Amino acid sequence: MFAFYMTDKDAGIQSDLTLGYFDKEKFTGEMSWNDVKFKYMFGVKLDDVKVGGQSLGVCEGRECLITFDSGTSLMSMPSWAEKALMQKNIPSFDN
Repeated sequence: MFAFYMTDKDAGIQSDLTLGYFDKEKFTGEMSWNDVKFKYMFGVKLDDVKVGGQSLGVCEGRECLITFDSGTSLMSMPSWAEKALMQKNIPSFDN
C-alpha cells in the first residue's frame, strides 16, 4: 500500500508519499484497491481522467494503464495519451 497526498504549494500543507499506510487525516471517501497489471512498474488499469469533475475521455476505446510515481510526469505516459491531454487545453498540462 502507498498513498500520495498532493497539495498546492500555497496551501500551507506539504505534499507527501506514505509507504505501507495512509494518513486518515488526509483522506475522505472510499478506498479503492486495484490489481497490479504491469508488475515491473506497478501499473494498474485506468478507466478515465477527470479534471474538475469533467471526464477527459482519454481512455475511450483503449486499454489504459497508469503507473503511480512520485518523481515523473508526462514522460511516463504513452505519446497518444499526452497528445490527448494537450488537446484538452488544460492549463495545468501546458509546458
